[in-house]
Formats: sequence, structure tokens, C-alpha cells
Amino acid sequence: MTKIIRLPLLRFGVLAAMLVCALCSAAQSRGAAVSTGQLEETIVSIQTGGTLTIRTNAAKRLSDLTRSIDPEEVDDPTLKELVSLLSTNEDSVRFWVAASLGHLGPRAKLAVPVLLKLLPEVDCLDGDLTSAPAIRRALERMGETPPPRPRCRAASR
Repeated sequence: MTKIIRLPLLRFGVLAAMLVCALCSAAQSRGAAVSTGQLEETIVSIQTGGTLTIRTNAAKRLSDLTRSIDPEEVDDPTLKELVSLLSTNEDSVRFWVAASLGHLGPRAKLAVPVLLKLLPEVDCLDGDLTSAPAIRRALERMGETPPPRPRCRAASR
């Protein structure tokens, strides 16, 4: 008799947990968990962080936030601030900023000229990981076809 009572309760508990997870996931995908205020605070951290590590971590956080926000919730001034972050010489920051813009898709199309201008420079940077793949992916998500990869001269060592 005890087993008969526990089985329906167990099923109810599993169903309730699944429903809660589904609702949380749906809310996050609509951007309910992220505000433009959070974006603005993170942008300031990227601009003013005292070390490269702090700025890179803030840029990664920005990417996480933009993955969860409805692109239409991002106002034009905030979008312009995001694009301005691409002017950094720190490629690790540029990587995450490009990824952030890519998460916003066509809403971030005003970044296309800046991304296209940066791409030839970063395509030929020496290193295991540069911002080039993130820039190419961002362009694709905005509906743009990235230019072919250039032939880069081997770095002299």
C-alpha cells in the first residue's frame, strides 16, 4: 500500500520539477532575467577595470548577459556603447564583445562596419585564439557574409 501512495507522489514531484525548470528556461530565453542596467554596469566594468583579467572577465559576463536578453530590449545608446568597446587593443576583450554583439543578431547590425574593419587585422594575429572567429560568427548572426580569410605571412621568430 505504501508503494502505491509514493509512486504517484514521486511522479507529481518529478513533473513539478520539470515544470519549474521549463518555466525558468522560458523566462530566461525571453530575457526576463537580464536588464539593460546589468548590461550598462558590465560595460562600465570593461571600460574601467584595473587589469586585463578584470576587463576580460567583464567582457565574458557581457557575452553571458547578451545571450539571455531579448535583443529588442537593448536600446540604441547601449548598443552604441557595446560597439565602442571593439576599439580596445586587448584582443581577449574584443573576442567577448564580438560574441556579445553576435548574440544580439540583426539588432546589432550597426557594428558590421567596425567588425569588417577589424577582421583583416585580427585574422593575422599570432596566437592560438584570437577574436577573428568571434567576429566572423557575429557577422554571420547579423546576416552578413564574412570576407574570405586572408593569407597571412608567417611570424618571424
